[in-house]
Amino acid sequence: MLVGYEERPMIHRGPIRDRRFLLALILASACVGAFAQANSELIGIVTDQTGAVVAGARVVLTDPATELSKTTESGSTGLYDISGLNPANYNLKVTANGFGAFVQNGIAINVSSTARVNVKLTVGAESQTITVEAGALTVQADSNVISTVISSGQITEIATENRNFAALAALGLGVSSPSIPSDFLSMNGLNPSHNIWLIDGGESYDRGAGGGLAIMPSQDAIAEFTVLSSNYPPDYGISSGATMSLSLKSGKKSFRGELFEFNRNTAYDANSYFNKLSTPITPRATVNYNIFGGNIGGPLFIPHIYNTSRKKTFFFWNEEWRKILNSARTNIQNTIDPADIPKAGQNLTYVPPGFALGAFLVVPNIATSTSYYQTKLQPLGLSPGRCWNGPTIFDSQGNVSGCQDPQVIPASLFDKNGILYLNSPVFPRPNVAGQDKNITNPSTPLNVRDDVVRIDHKFSDKWAILGHFIHDSTTQDSAFPFLGFAGPSYNTITSVLTSPSYSAAIKLSGTISPTLLVEASFNYDGNIVHIANSPNSQRPEDWSVTPVSPAFAITRNSLPSMNVITGVRLKLLYRRTSVLASSGCA
Repeated sequence: MLVGYEERPMIHRGPIRDRRFLLALILASACVGAFAQANSELIGIVTDQTGAVVAGARVVLTDPATELSKTTESGSTGLYDISGLNPANYNLKVTANGFGAFVQNGIAINVSSTARVNVKLTVGAESQTITVEAGALTVQADSNVISTVISSGQITEIATENRNFAALAALGLGVSSPSIPSDFLSMNGLNPSHNIWLIDGGESYDRGAGGGLAIMPSQDAIAEFTVLSSNYPPDYGISSGATMSLSLKSGKKSFRGELFEFNRNTAYDANSYFNKLSTPITPRATVNYNIFGGNIGGPLFIPHIYNTSRKKTFFFWNEEWRKILNSARTNIQNTIDPADIPKAGQNLTYVPPGFALGAFLVVPNIATSTSYYQTKLQPLGLSPGRCWNGPTIFDSQGNVSGCQDPQVIPASLFDKNGILYLNSPVFPRPNVAGQDKNITNPSTPLNVRDDVVRIDHKFSDKWAILGHFIHDSTTQDSAFPFLGFAGPSYNTITSVLTSPSYSAAIKLSGTISPTLLVEASFNYDGNIVHIANSPNSQRPEDWSVTPVSPAFAITRNSLPSMNVITGVRLKLLYRRTSVLASSGCA
């Protein structure tokens, strides 16, 4: 839209209106985004054969893939500076009155880097040309920044787990990759949350999650990126850690595209040696990855109407789908015998669970001065800390060590909400005979759609603008409530995370004079996280809880979180609390 709007002033309204629009855009961009630019530039000094500086030389830098050119002049000191460059291999041509033309081809410009080409002109006719081929890479002497460039070839050819390009940042200097998501990297011993990620000069950083990328663009949409680990210039000063600066691919003069698919499947893998030793044989863990998509890029033109030379506006569009299916870890959930689930109005005869056959119950050990004892337990002839019926057996330390069967719990002691909870679909039922265990192997599919669009437009040899839009649509299933954030161990409630994420940036670069350059960017990004539990987590219709204060009233229509505690602690809880009253269940 910006590109379309920009074309009308250039064609129909003349250069004066065009300059006014550019000035307004510069001021607006400077207010909101004149920081942390992906500032790739070429600098140098123009001299003659004696070493005297040459002022007013015309310097033209051209990307042969698009034929886009940027033009400037050497200043009074012979210096020239061309900024706002995309990563590419450029051709340089320098001309001046009384000197032969100077040409150097194949100048590599990397993202967020400063390259230098010093030009030495030879006296002669302007029609004469001296061509110099670009030599091997040299140490960058114009900046003391410590950085590592990850090229497009490395991004394409180096294998990464699940095609996560962020893992390649670990190739940088001073980088360590802890056992957490690969976009959380420690640079020079600093906390990963101190890093910053930039895409085409715009910030893409998930501050709400303590660092990392706010969006994960397709690996096939990235031209290259640079890891600035320390000593970077002040225009990257919005983080105390490293700056990872990415550049998306852009369209070229000719149309180019590709289709791709990355596939991993359980059928491709051999079973492990130890799995084969078990009887029956333990099957292979399910691992299914299907990541596929395609892209196309080229000139944006309308035959006989707009950009017929195919040198002004270019586009790049990439689509990727990620479908990942892994088996969740086996969930072994201790639960209780169905006979121990109380029913309204019925006494309950306690049955020890299959995983703790020696368990028994005792009356809650509460003070006799409490209202609960005087109104609930005493009328039934129950003594705190004693067996429910029959004699209580004590050990040498005075602890209860045994009770007489059967143990019957009166119906009047069961809390209404407790009965609803234990009879709801939330509470797991045993599916292993004789063990009172619930064992599940749920699948946790992850589906992502990634959209990337970038537009590059040239106003003139001195002014250019680019813009991109990235959108990720993520759906992730979990075998636990709230993705496990709340801590409950029930495997009866699952949850689904949906997270639309987006990133947009506009970057303007221009040359006002040999000593005055403009580069400003505006970006807008964010992500929304929505987690929904399965419908069986909703409160039953008869559920009623009186809050301590109206200010603490629970308005969400979901059951409270609860854990089943296993082992010795489970046995103690069965002894002391059982499933009585509002104290809940063990």
